[in-house]
Amino acid sequence: MKKNFSLWIIGPSAAGKSTISKIIYDKIKKENPNLIIVDGDKVRNLYENKIGYDKVSRSKNTLRYINLAKWLLSYDISSVCAVISPFEKDREICRKNIDNYFEVYLESSRDERVKRDQKKLYLPALKGEKKFVIDVDIPFEKPLKSDLTINTEGKKPEDIANTILRELKI
Repeated sequence: MKKNFSLWIIGPSAAGKSTISKIIYDKIKKENPNLIIVDGDKVRNLYENKIGYDKVSRSKNTLRYINLAKWLLSYDISSVCAVISPFEKDREICRKNIDNYFEVYLESSRDERVKRDQKKLYLPALKGEKKFVIDVDIPFEKPLKSDLTINTEGKKPEDIANTILRELKI
């Protein structure tokens, strides 16, 4: 693909977003030298993480990602964004405001994500010890219009990345 793009890999924590985004980046960087990964956790740190995790704050944070992706595109820089993006209303803003926007939803059961959970978010949230965790006390709204939905359970990240690149022709 010659035209610049913003590929959003979305899903709850531990769905595989960062891992798969890095594989995609490594696979297409040579043909797309103006390419960057936008990782949700790293962008929060870039902005000094002065925003919360409640529903309103999460929407504001998604607007940061949208503005960043649009800004990068204005300089002919494509992005692979590994972000939760839990709300359909925010994803609709993405579709309307980001040129050449692609959305891939990484789906997996909460049980599988609990097993993968390196950040230790789910178990404390399930015990009521932690608040504002997506898919525990804040629902993750399944995308209505994603370009691709992939169930990641039992699949190798490399194979998932290859499927994304093949299906979206990136």
